Amino acid sequence: MKQAVAAAPAPDTATLAKSEAPPVENSESRMSASEGSSRTPVQKTLRTQVSKNGEHTFQVLGKLGRLKPKEVSNVSQRYLQQIETTERGEPFQDALAFLVLDEWKKDTIDARDITLELTRALLPKSKIKISHLAFAHQNETPIEFYNEFPVISEICRLLSCPLIQVSNNDFFTVTSINPFTATLASSLITAEIQTDGVRRPFSFATTTDLTAWKYTCERHFGT
Repeated sequence: MKQAVAAAPAPDTATLAKSEAPPVENSESRMSASEGSSRTPVQKTLRTQVSKNGEHTFQVLGKLGRLKPKEVSNVSQRYLQQIETTERGEPFQDALAFLVLDEWKKDTIDARDITLELTRALLPKSKIKISHLAFAHQNETPIEFYNEFPVISEICRLLSCPLIQVSNNDFFTVTSINPFTATLASSLITAEIQTDGVRRPFSFATTTDLTAWKYTCERHFGT
């Protein structure tokens, strides 16, 4: 099974208007396919990691001078409360999206520009090399791969980290607006593929623009 990567029409901005990362613990990262498509084990496992990832994101932004020390504490606390109250089956809000859209309440254009600025500020702080792809939305949805690996599909959906490129089990590319979230997703997906008895795939984590990210998440997950 091989997924083709083909260009798709660019998203309409007006339409879209509607609509270094902490280490992954082995005990939490190896979510076996034996759990099937059940959302409960995956969501319960991810909740802690998403919280840690969010705290790390805000701490790094604080060190970069993008948030004041008191803001780091306050935003982190409110973000953790939101993650804890996220209902079962609902995707977790990414820390950057929470900061720009929920905390700062930026409108569509400002949110796009500010998110991109923060994304680029965080990229050099990633522990792995991450590329920024403004055209991440121009790829087909890997439906067959999602169906073959339902737990991976759920990881991607709950983290809002779409797979934008897949070739059998050989390699994959995941994207997010937050490089730390992309790194987390990449680690979890790699662990899941290996748990299924397949050799370690080549993995690539990327970031993309807010508009392209929203469009891709909506197309892949309906969110």
